[in-house]
Amino acid sequence: MNRTVAVLGGGHGAHAMAGDLASRGFAVNMFEMPRFRANVRELFATRTIHMSGLIDGSYELDKVTSDIDEAIDGVTYILVVTPAFAHDSYARLLNGRATSDQVVVFYPGAFAGLLVRTVFGHADCPVVAEVNNLPYDARLTAPCHVAIYGHNRVNIAFMPAVKGPDLIDDMRQIHPYEKVYTDVLEAGLSIVNPGVHTGPCLLSVTAIENSPKQPFFLYEHGVTPGSCRVNLRIDNERKEIGRKLGYTLTPIEDFTGLAENYSWQELYMSIHGNISLTPIPGPYDIDNRYFTEDAPYGLVPWSHIGKAVGVATPVIDSVVNIYNVLHDKDWWQEGRSAGDLGLAGMSLEQIKTYVKTGEAGHRLRAN
Repeated sequence: MNRTVAVLGGGHGAHAMAGDLASRGFAVNMFEMPRFRANVRELFATRTIHMSGLIDGSYELDKVTSDIDEAIDGVTYILVVTPAFAHDSYARLLNGRATSDQVVVFYPGAFAGLLVRTVFGHADCPVVAEVNNLPYDARLTAPCHVAIYGHNRVNIAFMPAVKGPDLIDDMRQIHPYEKVYTDVLEAGLSIVNPGVHTGPCLLSVTAIENSPKQPFFLYEHGVTPGSCRVNLRIDNERKEIGRKLGYTLTPIEDFTGLAENYSWQELYMSIHGNISLTPIPGPYDIDNRYFTEDAPYGLVPWSHIGKAVGVATPVIDSVVNIYNVLHDKDWWQEGRSAGDLGLAGMSLEQIKTYVKTGEAGHRLRAN
């Protein structure tokens, strides 16, 4: 395996991943967009990440750069560790640079495999993999300092799916992916965060907006019986979409260790008081990614896919509509659509063939 990897992004997850991989002997090139370079100026100066918690120590990176060509030169695996709203920017940045002998991996994916294929078209497009969650519960505590509160079990999918068997054994040196999804459509329907964050965030809006007056911890204060009932309904709606597509979706079970057909009471007991989650502070405002990522890049495409296969999603749709009011936005318009994913106008069989082979039924989004 080529032990040099590129980690793209400058937030909690990117710091955790870069530090973890460096601690395990990988040579890490870390990239941050030029416009955000000032946010991580100390990292550019020292090339060192200090880690505490489940991983402890200080680890030097090979490169810290805002030159994307320098970051990805000579690497096989390009790991994009950013919120989903940055995926389009990274897809366009990598277009014409990442090649067919490289693999671009998104943490978490949110249908990124389809998005990249739409942006690239067929011209020398790399294999794209997407993971259903971040491998770490982590927070930056100071510049260059990241605390690791817990590890998450993660699963992966490939676009096109036929490339996965040749890659997965090598890639498990990066993370021990437990499950390889059938395809990226199953992976996108298995994103963990919207099924975990939405109920607690929705029912804690006043506490979140009042957090400057009183500290707020979502998993300690926001995970309540009511919020778990909301999450259970959301999970059941996306599972019904999965059944129509031939998948058995178990994202919450994979995250929590619960058995299938879990109850809201079991969900509450698995999250509330969880030692990996309760120390995580915030969110502190409704512009946090727990709202502005989970709705447009999770709930919205789930709803669109549900409509395409004839599954009603009343709770998911209600949440998006309420978030539209809270944020004074139209998440239905700003969120990830079938056109963004290159699926507009396809039949169910065309979609299934496309995600398997990357060839049939492809539609390019208008630019």
